[in-house]
Amino acid sequence: MTAHAIAWTGGSLLFPLPTSNGVSREARVLWDAVSTARSHLFESLSLRGVAEAALAKLEEVRRESASLNWDGYGGRPLDLRAYAEAVRFLAALPPTTPVPAVGADPDGEVEIGWNFGPRCVFSVSVGPTGRLTYAGLFGMSKSYGTEWLGAEIPRAILDNLARVFAAR
Repeated sequence: MTAHAIAWTGGSLLFPLPTSNGVSREARVLWDAVSTARSHLFESLSLRGVAEAALAKLEEVRRESASLNWDGYGGRPLDLRAYAEAVRFLAALPPTTPVPAVGADPDGEVEIGWNFGPRCVFSVSVGPTGRLTYAGLFGMSKSYGTEWLGAEIPRAILDNLARVFAAR
């Protein structure tokens, strides 16, 4: 399944959705099958490599931006709560999502983005409270706004991810 298709379903194959309320034997069998499939997918070297690469980039950014004035322009240290929210955001991305660029904003937030050339970009700034500020260019169209990270990535952000991947 592609990142575009997963974005429309609203789930992630590597990280489980909220537990089911189903109590029948069939519901349990289905839940076990989905859990087994997710386990096998995570063991896939290519999917695990993508998730690990994004998290490794985030850890590198955390180390590089740990002190005041880390950027030479008065940048605030990376907020550890923003770091934790960024880990949750990256973990919830669809598994076939290309590895994003990860950086620190001078205000202490985490910047996560995808750049596929002129006018084909999308970025999300992750704040310490789970606030997700996003902006994207898709050809002549643009999109921007604010959402909140809950149990899963908000639909508006998944829709914009699908747009940037389709535009490339």
